[in-house]
Amino acid sequence: MSNPAIQTRHAQPNLLPVVRRVIEQLNQLFIDHFGLLGKGLVDDVFNQWLRAGKTGPSGLRHYVYALGVQLEEPAVRNDFTERAERLLLHLQSGYVS
Repeated sequence: MSNPAIQTRHAQPNLLPVVRRVIEQLNQLFIDHFGLLGKGLVDDVFNQWLRAGKTGPSGLRHYVYALGVQLEEPAVRNDFTERAERLLLHLQSGYVS
């Protein structure tokens, strides 16, 4: 019997290294706002984002939006979105840590 995790890994598109780094930063930012329970949400949102196929740098705003809607409290969602947008601005300027 085949392992579904391995099948999922093979089905994932090849993400650019810069996109992977930004995703990791966005995921950590989300978990910082949501708490450790947010890890499962991050995984779900990431998988949905992958399936949508907009996985290049321009698709990162879709990812930010998808994470943001998971935060029910408007002030927390706004704070997350503002910080995430700053990360994306750094990406656009050519600086990604």
